[in-house]
Amino acid sequence: MVAGGEIKARRRAVDLLSRNGFRASSAPSLPLPDGTLLVVLTTGTEAERLHAIRELADAHGACPVIAVVPADSGNPSLRRALLAGAAGIVLDTEITRVLVPTARAVTAGQLTVPPSLGKQIAPRPLSHREKQILGLVMRGLTNREIARELFLAESTVKTHLSAAFRKIDARSRAEAVARIQDPESGYGAGILAIAQSAGASAA
Repeated sequence: MVAGGEIKARRRAVDLLSRNGFRASSAPSLPLPDGTLLVVLTTGTEAERLHAIRELADAHGACPVIAVVPADSGNPSLRRALLAGAAGIVLDTEITRVLVPTARAVTAGQLTVPPSLGKQIAPRPLSHREKQILGLVMRGLTNREIARELFLAESTVKTHLSAAFRKIDARSRAEAVARIQDPESGYGAGILAIAQSAGASAA
Protein backbone atom coordinates (compact mmCIF):
# COMPACT_ATOMS: atom_id res chain seq x y z
CA MET A 1 0.00 0.00 0.00
CA VAL A 2 1.30 3.45 -0.95
CA ALA A 3 0.03 6.25 1.28
CA GLY A 4 0.41 10.02 1.59
CA GLY A 5 2.25 12.42 -0.68
CA GLU A 6 1.09 13.97 -3.92
CA ILE A 7 -1.07 11.97 -6.34
CA LYS A 8 1.67 11.99 -8.98
CA ALA A 9 4.24 10.63 -6.51
CA ARG A 10 1.85 7.90 -5.33
CA ARG A 11 1.15 6.83 -8.92
CA ARG A 12 4.85 6.73 -9.66
CA ALA A 13 5.56 4.53 -6.63
CA VAL A 14 2.62 2.23 -7.40
CA ASP A 15 3.72 1.88 -11.03
CA LEU A 16 7.32 1.21 -10.05
CA LEU A 17 6.37 -1.51 -7.59
CA SER A 18 3.76 -3.05 -9.93
CA ARG A 19 6.28 -3.35 -12.76
CA ASN A 20 8.63 -5.22 -10.46
CA GLY A 21 6.41 -8.00 -9.17
CA PHE A 22 4.48 -6.30 -6.35
CA ARG A 23 0.70 -5.96 -6.22
CA ALA A 24 0.60 -2.27 -5.40
CA SER A 25 -2.26 0.10 -4.70
CA SER A 26 -2.82 3.51 -3.14
CA ALA A 27 -6.32 2.53 -2.01
CA PRO A 28 -6.33 -1.14 -0.93
CA SER A 29 -9.23 -2.86 0.75
CA LEU A 30 -9.11 -3.09 4.54
CA PRO A 31 -8.15 -4.86 6.71
CA LEU A 32 -4.66 -5.31 5.31
CA PRO A 33 -3.26 -8.86 5.28
CA ASP A 34 -0.24 -9.41 7.53
CA GLY A 35 2.98 -8.72 5.68
CA THR A 36 1.51 -6.04 3.42
CA LEU A 37 4.22 -3.52 2.61
CA LEU A 38 3.31 0.08 3.53
CA VAL A 39 5.08 2.91 1.70
CA VAL A 40 4.69 6.36 3.27
CA LEU A 41 5.13 9.40 1.02
CA THR A 42 4.76 12.75 2.79
CA THR A 43 5.09 16.35 1.67
CA GLY A 44 4.64 18.05 5.05
CA THR A 45 6.91 18.65 8.00
CA GLU A 46 9.07 16.07 9.71
CA ALA A 47 6.57 15.96 12.59
CA GLU A 48 3.77 15.15 10.13
CA ARG A 49 5.90 12.47 8.49
CA LEU A 50 6.74 10.86 11.85
CA HIS A 51 3.06 10.97 12.84
CA ALA A 52 2.08 9.22 9.58
CA ILE A 53 4.74 6.52 10.06
CA ARG A 54 3.80 5.95 13.69
CA GLU A 55 0.09 5.85 12.90
CA LEU A 56 0.52 3.20 10.19
CA ALA A 57 3.00 1.17 12.24
CA ASP A 58 0.65 1.17 15.24
CA ALA A 59 -2.46 0.35 13.20
CA HIS A 60 -0.83 -2.40 11.12
CA GLY A 61 1.81 -3.91 13.39
CA ALA A 62 2.39 -6.95 11.17
CA CYS A 63 3.02 -4.80 8.08
CA PRO A 64 6.51 -3.35 7.44
CA VAL A 65 6.72 0.37 6.68
CA ILE A 66 9.01 2.12 4.19
CA ALA A 67 9.35 5.87 4.66
CA VAL A 68 10.22 8.06 1.68
CA VAL A 69 11.94 11.16 3.07
CA PRO A 70 13.48 14.35 1.65
CA ALA A 71 17.03 13.89 0.39
CA ASP A 72 18.29 16.62 2.70
CA SER A 73 17.08 14.84 5.85
CA GLY A 74 19.91 14.56 8.35
CA ASN A 75 20.81 11.37 10.18
CA PRO A 76 18.97 12.44 13.36
CA SER A 77 15.80 12.79 11.27
CA LEU A 78 16.36 9.37 9.71
CA ARG A 79 16.88 7.79 13.13
CA ARG A 80 13.61 9.32 14.31
CA ALA A 81 11.84 7.72 11.33
CA LEU A 82 13.19 4.33 12.43
CA LEU A 83 12.08 4.93 16.00
CA ALA A 84 8.61 5.87 14.70
CA GLY A 85 8.32 2.43 13.13
CA ALA A 86 9.93 2.51 9.66
CA ALA A 87 11.72 -0.68 8.60
CA GLY A 88 13.13 0.94 5.47
CA ILE A 89 14.05 4.49 4.44
CA VAL A 90 14.31 5.79 0.88
CA LEU A 91 15.47 9.29 -0.06
CA ASP A 92 12.97 10.96 -2.40
CA THR A 93 15.64 11.59 -5.04
CA GLU A 94 16.48 7.86 -5.06
CA ILE A 95 13.00 6.36 -5.47
CA THR A 96 13.52 5.04 -9.01
CA ARG A 97 16.77 3.29 -8.13
CA VAL A 98 16.19 2.30 -4.51
CA LEU A 99 12.48 1.75 -3.78
CA VAL A 100 12.18 -1.74 -5.32
CA PRO A 101 15.40 -3.17 -3.75
CA THR A 102 14.35 -1.65 -0.43
CA ALA A 103 10.87 -3.17 -0.73
CA ARG A 104 12.36 -6.60 -1.42
CA ALA A 105 14.77 -6.35 1.50
CA VAL A 106 12.12 -5.12 3.93
CA THR A 107 9.63 -7.83 2.96
CA ALA A 108 12.43 -10.33 3.66
CA GLY A 109 12.73 -8.95 7.18
CA GLN A 110 15.76 -6.72 6.70
CA LEU A 111 16.29 -3.17 7.97
CA THR A 112 17.25 -0.94 5.04
CA VAL A 113 18.61 2.59 5.39
CA PRO A 114 20.71 5.05 3.34
CA PRO A 115 24.49 4.50 3.58
CA SER A 116 25.05 7.63 5.68
CA LEU A 117 22.80 6.29 8.43
CA GLY A 118 24.19 2.78 8.10
CA LYS A 119 27.55 4.13 9.27
CA GLN A 120 25.84 5.49 12.37
CA ILE A 121 23.99 2.25 13.13
CA ALA A 122 27.32 0.44 13.18
CA PRO A 123 29.82 3.26 13.75
CA ARG A 124 33.54 2.80 14.15
CA PRO A 125 34.40 3.02 17.84
CA LEU A 126 36.10 6.11 19.19
CA SER A 127 39.59 5.66 20.58
CA HIS A 128 40.28 6.62 24.18
CA ARG A 129 42.23 9.68 23.01
CA GLU A 130 39.34 10.76 20.75
CA LYS A 131 36.95 10.42 23.67
CA GLN A 132 39.31 12.45 25.85
CA ILE A 133 39.47 15.24 23.30
CA LEU A 134 35.71 15.26 22.70
CA GLY A 135 35.23 15.35 26.47
CA LEU A 136 37.36 18.48 26.61
CA VAL A 137 35.43 19.95 23.68
CA MET A 138 32.31 19.39 25.78
CA ARG A 139 33.93 21.55 28.48
CA GLY A 140 34.42 24.32 25.93
CA LEU A 141 38.20 24.10 25.58
CA THR A 142 39.93 25.29 22.40
CA ASN A 143 42.38 23.10 20.48
CA ARG A 144 45.27 24.98 22.06
CA GLU A 145 43.88 24.48 25.56
CA ILE A 146 43.25 20.78 24.87
CA ALA A 147 46.82 20.38 23.60
CA ARG A 148 48.17 22.01 26.75
CA GLU A 149 46.02 19.86 29.05
CA LEU A 150 46.91 16.57 27.31
CA PHE A 151 50.57 17.47 26.59
CA LEU A 152 50.04 17.09 22.84
CA ALA A 153 50.91 19.16 19.80
CA GLU A 154 47.99 21.28 18.62
CA SER A 155 48.25 19.62 15.19
CA THR A 156 47.82 16.21 16.88
CA VAL A 157 44.67 17.46 18.61
CA LYS A 158 43.31 18.65 15.24
CA THR A 159 44.02 15.24 13.67
CA HIS A 160 42.26 13.35 16.46
CA LEU A 161 39.35 15.81 16.41
CA SER A 162 38.88 15.45 12.64
CA ALA A 163 38.83 11.65 12.96
CA ALA A 164 36.35 11.83 15.85
CA PHE A 165 34.07 14.20 13.93
CA ARG A 166 33.95 11.77 11.00
CA LYS A 167 33.05 8.89 13.30
CA ILE A 168 30.19 10.71 15.02
CA ASP A 169 28.95 12.41 11.84
CA ALA A 170 29.66 15.96 13.01
CA ARG A 171 30.92 18.84 10.89
CA SER A 172 31.61 21.32 13.68
CA ARG A 173 32.15 21.55 17.44
CA ALA A 174 28.50 22.57 17.88
CA GLU A 175 27.28 19.51 15.95
CA ALA A 176 29.66 17.29 17.94
CA VAL A 177 28.29 18.60 21.24
CA ALA A 178 24.71 18.08 20.02
CA ARG A 179 25.48 14.50 18.92
CA ILE A 180 27.16 13.64 22.21
CA GLN A 181 24.26 15.10 24.21
CA ASP A 182 21.70 13.20 22.10
CA PRO A 183 20.75 10.12 24.16
CA GLU A 184 20.00 8.19 20.95
CA SER A 185 23.57 8.52 19.67
CA GLY A 186 25.08 6.13 22.21
CA TYR A 187 28.22 8.26 22.53
CA GLY A 188 27.30 10.42 25.49
CA ALA A 189 27.95 8.27 28.56
CA GLY A 190 31.61 7.43 27.92
CA ILE A 191 32.60 10.86 26.65
CA LEU A 192 30.73 12.78 29.33
CA ALA A 193 32.28 10.58 32.04
CA ILE A 194 35.74 11.41 30.70
CA ALA A 195 34.81 15.11 30.53
CA GLN A 196 33.63 15.07 34.15
CA SER A 197 36.69 13.19 35.43
CA ALA A 198 38.97 15.55 33.51
CA GLY A 199 37.14 18.49 35.02
CA ALA A 200 37.51 17.04 38.50
CA SER A 201 41.24 16.47 37.96
CA ALA A 202 41.70 20.02 36.76
CA ALA A 203 39.88 21.33 39.84
